[in-house]
Amino acid sequence: MRSNNIRSFPAVDNSTHFLSLLTNTPFEGILAVDTHGIIRFVNDFFVDLIQQERSQLLGAPISKVLPDCRLGDTLARGYSEWGDLLTIQGKEVYTCRFPLKENGILVGAMLKTVFPDMMVGRSIAEHMIFLGRDVHPIPPARTLFTCMSIVGETESMLYVKKLARRASRTSSTLLITGESGTGKEIIAQAVHTRSVRRDAPFISVNCGAIPRDLIESELFGYESGAFTGAKRGGSPGKFELANGGTILLDEIGDMPLDMQVKLLRVLQEKEVWRVGGAAPVKLDVRVMASTNRDLLQMVREGAFRQDLYYRLNILSIHMPPLRERLDDLPDLIQSLLCRINQRIGSHASGITPESMKIARRYSWPGNVWELENVLEQAVNWSNDSVIDFCRIPNHFWEESPYNSEIKRSSEPVILQQELGRKERELLECTLQEAGGNRSEAARILGISRSALYRRLEKYKM
Repeated sequence: MRSNNIRSFPAVDNSTHFLSLLTNTPFEGILAVDTHGIIRFVNDFFVDLIQQERSQLLGAPISKVLPDCRLGDTLARGYSEWGDLLTIQGKEVYTCRFPLKENGILVGAMLKTVFPDMMVGRSIAEHMIFLGRDVHPIPPARTLFTCMSIVGETESMLYVKKLARRASRTSSTLLITGESGTGKEIIAQAVHTRSVRRDAPFISVNCGAIPRDLIESELFGYESGAFTGAKRGGSPGKFELANGGTILLDEIGDMPLDMQVKLLRVLQEKEVWRVGGAAPVKLDVRVMASTNRDLLQMVREGAFRQDLYYRLNILSIHMPPLRERLDDLPDLIQSLLCRINQRIGSHASGITPESMKIARRYSWPGNVWELENVLEQAVNWSNDSVIDFCRIPNHFWEESPYNSEIKRSSEPVILQQELGRKERELLECTLQEAGGNRSEAARILGISRSALYRRLEKYKM
């Protein structure tokens, strides 16, 4: 028997009201546009978030209301994307974008804001990635990073994110450079998971870790009986395993010259020959490469083929070392602590002010890898949720042979003040040019809105 306090679902003829109930959730905004980018639907949450009247939003071009939401890309490409960070009225939200189709025909696109609280959104997203491992088309034990995983709001990292987004729109080869431990593979994975190949394999190969006499069979595979010990039936190589997806050739600078010739042929011909094979295997693979070495200098020295270098360097992203983006330390530390907590079952929530001072003075020669290592040490040696670097038995900042005080600017204070004055003047002029529109001002300056807000706050503007 049904209780009198329970209402039945609305009848079919009241479906519009029912739809309104379903979409007006207390924790996510929903907005839909037609194929021309005109807003046709917006729920109450989104109206409150964007701080405009519903009548102003409906019928307006999305390019005018939210120029950075990239629904135009969704309409053009016709596939879903999630994990982008969008600033709306000073609030940072994660977004999902979906094409809307009827009988296979594109009729519009939808934008959802996921968890306006940034920290909650990040935490939930990380758990979603973790829980989704078993159903991901990539090998089950492999959880790939997304653009959301790229931590950093300094100018250099904002530029890296911009390049990563652009690189995800194509299948051209990508060369990622940077010191060891800067996160080159994270960038590669993020580009892959944002691309049209995201549902296909991502295979990473460390070219420096494969014995010289095995590298050809590892990369290109082999046929049965190709050599002593060859497995019956042969075996596909890493390129075949990555077919349809992406292969990352990590530490490409360590690849022997004779293998560089064969790799160049693969890139040119789009096919591989297994060791002992009688016919080529056709490939549809996006190739990425990464290195901590100066390939151009190696070319000059004859240690790396010039033709291969130019073939790999169609698109390039350089990862800055940690010592050049110390302002990212707070966000990096929080992100790494979350990862450490999940891995070892700890409950660290942050570091002490003194530890942060130490972190900012240290040069971090091992970059983000070293930072994660130090944080895990501190978590294990600390008794509190707020961890203390000083509890680590061997003070890394004192005993490291690479230790050096970060070289701060040596300009006189008066020069720094003059530079600050010039920056403030630039901000004022740009805001005036943009008619007070901060989004437009950020676009003119070539920086993100969050970066612009930080500068405005710095100068109390």
